[in-house]
Amino acid sequence: MKQNVEICSGCVVRSTDGVDESTFLIKKKFLEELIARLKELRPDVEWNVSFTSCMRFCPDKRMSLVIKNQMGMSTGNTVEIVAHDIISRALT
Repeated sequence: MKQNVEICSGCVVRSTDGVDESTFLIKKKFLEELIARLKELRPDVEWNVSFTSCMRFCPDKRMSLVIKNQMGMSTGNTVEIVAHDIISRALT
């Protein structure tokens, strides 16, 4: 099974305030860690995770996600929390 997920790129960058890395590296690292964690949790799913820009204001420590063509918010901004949020919404 293949599952498409979009994450707000602005939320990812905002979640790393104070990090001295380029925006590109911040997003690349987050994406690599998230995909690795999703594959650990659900290796039976082919995860297609990408970034998008959104017009929504994201509260602190949360991220906008699009899963199954529905926009929602994560419950946190760590790789672990976002991975669990994605799995719970994508596979229900």
